[in-house]
Amino acid sequence: MQPLKPETILLARIRNVVSENLSRLPDFTCVQTIERSQRLPGTKRYRFVDNIRLEVALVEGKELYAWPGSPKFEERELRDMVGGGAIGTGDFALHAKSIYLSGSARFTYQGTEELRGRKVHVFHYRVPLAASRYLMRIEKTEGPVGYQGHVYNDAETLEMARIEIHIDEVPPYLPLKEGHKVIDYAPMEIGGMRHVLPTSMEMTLVDLNGGENRNRAVFSGCKQYLGESRLIFEEPPQDQPAEPAVEWTLPEGLDVRLKLVEALDLSKSAMGDPVVFEASRDAVRGGQVWLPRGAKVTLRLDHIACRDFPVSHCFFALAPGRFEFQNKSGEFRAELIQPDLWRSMEMVLRNVRPQLRTIPVEMGQAPKDAVLLVVSGQRGKLPSGFQTVWRTLKTRGE
Repeated sequence: MQPLKPETILLARIRNVVSENLSRLPDFTCVQTIERSQRLPGTKRYRFVDNIRLEVALVEGKELYAWPGSPKFEERELRDMVGGGAIGTGDFALHAKSIYLSGSARFTYQGTEELRGRKVHVFHYRVPLAASRYLMRIEKTEGPVGYQGHVYNDAETLEMARIEIHIDEVPPYLPLKEGHKVIDYAPMEIGGMRHVLPTSMEMTLVDLNGGENRNRAVFSGCKQYLGESRLIFEEPPQDQPAEPAVEWTLPEGLDVRLKLVEALDLSKSAMGDPVVFEASRDAVRGGQVWLPRGAKVTLRLDHIACRDFPVSHCFFALAPGRFEFQNKSGEFRAELIQPDLWRSMEMVLRNVRPQLRTIPVEMGQAPKDAVLLVVSGQRGKLPSGFQTVWRTLKTRGE
């Protein structure tokens, strides 16, 4: 029997370290911020599309997603949450498991090099289409792809430092020429223990016409996920038990005046961010105060589209959210009465020919019950205290 080659022993040790790290990962969550951009065929520069901010969780080996501040994670496709455009998943554990542990990849040792100031071992690998579990979905078409790339493992700890994926084997029914993804990893502490987690990701997909979609993502604020936990900032006095929570339903057709609590700067915002308003006066119907002055209403920033032509302006969408006051809370679904979208367009685009006063195509991907607003400027801003008037719609299940 011939002795095992040193690189074979090294790969086995690396696999053991990766397997042990992945197996003891606790359920955890991180904030994922994604910058999406496009390069059109025949051009060299990328055009910014939007920013997306999500909470992503690894729970019982599954990647789950939610908008920031949502009360729970949902088992639905990420692409269904964000609408159109390029989006990817699998960065927390799925790619690492498929490459290192599934037995589908064939490895070749490439030696050592330096990465972020540390010495790393480098292996080239290939996963052929016939053995691949990497599914790509483009619009309504889905299928497996073959890929190759490199893995980088710290020479001292053997922990993951980087995974590179190059999609180079695409079935003919997928409208994709090739793709490339890089995931960087670093050790961090969660629940008092050291774990290796992704810190950033960059993915580029090249379509059959030569155009490119690029996503750059960073992961931050990672912490252990405790499904039933919630933050309590102030405990009620012992002799005054907290009032039971009440689900409050606003009547249809109620006029509500809201002002923006903090200035909204679209250049620093991302799809998914909460936008908080405050009731500027009591909303009254039939002698009943349904939403008192000072009540908080939190909506979700949805699609954003900014243009420099024919003048600098931005459209953005606000998706329905929730309100809360005292021990009451409920769903807030309403149409925006003031500012009126079409009058705002007349003001912002008043020096623009009528045929050019159009709503960007991207805004058609916003939820049907979202409201649209337009502001002037390259990356629009709304000041704190910005006044709005809403009229409530029928609440689901009312």
